[in-house]
Amino acid sequence: MHNLQFHTAVFLIILLQGCASGQQNPAGESNPIKPGQTSKLNCEADTIQKYSIYLPSSYSTEKSWPLLICFDPHAEGLLPVNLFREQADKQGFILAGSNNSMNGMALDETTLIYRKLLADLQGRFNIDTSSVYVAGFSGGSRVAGAAAITEGNIAGVVGCGAGLPNMNRQPLRPFSYLAVSGNQDFNYNELKQVDESLGKAGYVHHMLVFDGIHQWPVKEVIPDIFTWLVFDRMRRHSLPTNRELINAFIDRNYSRSQSAGDKGDLLEQQSLLIMMRDYLSGLTDITPLQSEIEKLDNDPRVKQQKLALQEIADRERVMQSEYSGKMQSQGPGYWSQEATKLRAIADKQPVSNESRMYKRLLGFLSLNAYMYCNSALKQDDLTSASRFIEIYRMIDPTNAEHRYMAATISMKQGNSEKAIKELQDAISLDFKEFKRLRNEAVFAPLHSDQRFRNLLKGH
Repeated sequence: MHNLQFHTAVFLIILLQGCASGQQNPAGESNPIKPGQTSKLNCEADTIQKYSIYLPSSYSTEKSWPLLICFDPHAEGLLPVNLFREQADKQGFILAGSNNSMNGMALDETTLIYRKLLADLQGRFNIDTSSVYVAGFSGGSRVAGAAAITEGNIAGVVGCGAGLPNMNRQPLRPFSYLAVSGNQDFNYNELKQVDESLGKAGYVHHMLVFDGIHQWPVKEVIPDIFTWLVFDRMRRHSLPTNRELINAFIDRNYSRSQSAGDKGDLLEQQSLLIMMRDYLSGLTDITPLQSEIEKLDNDPRVKQQKLALQEIADRERVMQSEYSGKMQSQGPGYWSQEATKLRAIADKQPVSNESRMYKRLLGFLSLNAYMYCNSALKQDDLTSASRFIEIYRMIDPTNAEHRYMAATISMKQGNSEKAIKELQDAISLDFKEFKRLRNEAVFAPLHSDQRFRNLLKGH
């Protein structure tokens, strides 16, 4: 399902001294959760609130533990818990993922979910209150950012696939920020702007980029995410400084940067140096790294490569604006031809910065088509919704969401036969939100239909 895109607030951040602290609250001996296992819990004070949890295999009540609370845009808390659990186990983090927070909720509502989860976790387990971190993907990233801005007890945010929410207010307390994005994500440029803005505001920050689309981070970058969290704990003095770990990080990544330079990939060389500088800020002297970064900035080859990237980014913004204007004025025939042309460039081999830009552009257009269709559905304008669904299908043929929305329209039109067929098509396109399908009121008349039950079987 697509996620609504918001503009990121650019605000001046006043850094405050110190970090959140509080009394540690050890878990009781009767706690049923076993270390090294993933489980699901209901909040004791509000059993409607449910979350998935993973305790590291070494967990005991003898010491306090860092916590990472995750927010998925579809309330699938188990997804990030499973994604992060291997590294969480290695680094000794407790993981929790909300099974209630989802797209469409007000930020006040999702922040209340965060409060209830944190209170429940502190009541059950021995949490290091100076090391509470939040992570989220897409709409869930904005949920995590909102909690960090308003609550003041969050050490840092891992924002994946979307930036900070537009709340027009300063954070209650400073927090670190790790932006994570696929290089083909339609929110990639937004996260770059967030990273740059936080740098100007004096925040501890970095942006990790992986080869991918709008998605939770690929497994290959998860170790880098947890290295950031561990270093951030050291920076905040929540964890003793581990010079051996820091030196190993320096040796590994400096060697990688030198290798990139030897191959003539100066932008990659600089990118790795920037990563080292940002990760090591506050832990060691980063002056030599900054000098190398600035030296590369003055290299004519780097300047030329950066100008080429800026030209692509500028062209992307212009094309987004032009195509957005045509979303309402042009019909499916136009979009069929245009989408075919755009995909041909996006799929061109070998992969280039230009082809990645066209992938992002297609993702942006897919999101726009979804938003127009969703708006029309909310207004019960089925004619417009049907038109935008067809455009959506032309732009993003393998996305299951347009078939799900088509089934919604068919049900509103009283055509259950067609709705069943469209739901079957959605599942063939890897639709996985069966909880949503089961609970959506428009599909209630199908609950007694065996074909519908067969669709839900095993889910």
